Amino acid sequence: MRAVALSMPGSAQAQGERAQHFERRIHAIERIRERAAARGENPPPLEQILDQLIAPLYLRAIFGIEPPATGYPELLVDRLLSNAGGSETA
Repeated sequence: MRAVALSMPGSAQAQGERAQHFERRIHAIERIRERAAARGENPPPLEQILDQLIAPLYLRAIFGIEPPATGYPELLVDRLLSNAGGSETA
């Protein structure tokens, strides 16, 4: 991710490619949310998933910041699920 972020050209083609990549990620998250809902679960809204789970991981990847400890993704998921449905974002 860091290499991608640092080498981002500003051309329209590059911007389109980044948009397509992000759209694929959003679509994958939505499929996960749909499967959870089909199981009777109440998945967090997409915005909360992006803000509380994806953003911290991308931030660390882009800037080369090591996770604080093993289990960091699990900690983020636990926080996300404890805030599911609320308007609060991290």
